[in-house]
Amino acid sequence: MHKANGLAAALQADKAKKSFWQKVNNKNRSPSLPTLVGGANGGSEIVKMWKDYFKGILNSESSVNWSAGSVEHSIDCKENYLGLEMPMCSFVSLVSLIQKLPLNKAPGPDCISAEHLLYADQSLRFFLSELFNMCIVHGYIPNSCLNTTKVLICKNKNGNMSDTSNYRPVAVATVVSKLLEHFISSNISPFLKRLLVVQNLKMA
Repeated sequence: MHKANGLAAALQADKAKKSFWQKVNNKNRSPSLPTLVGGANGGSEIVKMWKDYFKGILNSESSVNWSAGSVEHSIDCKENYLGLEMPMCSFVSLVSLIQKLPLNKAPGPDCISAEHLLYADQSLRFFLSELFNMCIVHGYIPNSCLNTTKVLICKNKNGNMSDTSNYRPVAVATVVSKLLEHFISSNISPFLKRLLVVQNLKMA
């Protein structure tokens, strides 16, 4: 809508209409996608190539066995991390964090955006706060919250478009995982600052 209003304003302001059509042509001019990247030819082969590429460099532990004993151990030790006691996520604190989420951002692999959480019924916020509290108590985050969508950004559009080093990945996470990260960060940041002060005093 904002782009359309900008074009309409440019059409009214430009009597010769030349710059208006230049802007229209620039917006309609879509960049051509490379058909050969990293030795892979064609869309499906390129996707498979990138999948194998990131699987090799972004490896993670996927075979963690969450036994009853390990969960009980995490519950017993949850308040022993350098004296940090993580507070529980309340309904009020979650509402405040949701209101601070940036809008008009690309959604993650679950296709849920910040606007969904902002305008959803209040009962959803209650369930989210309960979910976050269980994640904190058990020291476990569901795999669905860890999934991301990898978007490849070209570093130099005038460079070699078939070279894999000419691309940088951007991971688009789910908005629920972002919300959980904001909650944890807002609570441990003061503790980390105090810890840094203590360490500096010990070194002085």
